[in-house]
Amino acid sequence: MKELYDILFETRSIQVDATNPFTFASGIKSPIYCDTRRLISYPKERKMILNGFLEKISKMKIECVIGVATGGISWGAWLSDRLDVPFGYVRSSHKDYGKKQSIEGDIDVSKNILVIEDVVSTGGSIGRAINLLKESSAKSLNAFSIFSYQFSESLEMFQKLNVPFQSLLTLEGLLEHTSDKMGSSKNEIELWKKNPWRWRRNE
Repeated sequence: MKELYDILFETRSIQVDATNPFTFASGIKSPIYCDTRRLISYPKERKMILNGFLEKISKMKIECVIGVATGGISWGAWLSDRLDVPFGYVRSSHKDYGKKQSIEGDIDVSKNILVIEDVVSTGGSIGRAINLLKESSAKSLNAFSIFSYQFSESLEMFQKLNVPFQSLLTLEGLLEHTSDKMGSSKNEIELWKKNPWRWRRNE
């Protein structure tokens, strides 16, 4: 598993900067940022991530994969190809032209569906996708991400949605396996992890 965490640094998909924090879409300021979209440009590393996914879901009997736009689309498509099952995706916002669909693809919602997101922080995007699938009468859903910051609100959200969630890689795992790569920022990341919303709130 350590080699998968190393990949994040080797491809510069993880960036650490406690001096000039990153700002998430939610407004949270962070000393660490995971950009898995960089991974799609690295074939060897991409395959290693996909193999990690396949190992994790080997007993789940997935019958359909849904990607969450935009970061989950490419990973979901590659994964569905490896599993030889149908693929679709959920748009990031409502489409107000054409068929006005939010869910794209010819999806049988009675199947066992795996919902793929690249990175989960507060869980807003994947939560919206799951709610849209449930409104479309999907019954059997599992959620998976490449990386999760493990925010308490996202974990509580999956519990409320009653959808099992797993992440291939997590912030906790990153701190455990690659702390030597974080230098002096490690302590700041651990402080941030305890309460991301309040970290440097007054700066």
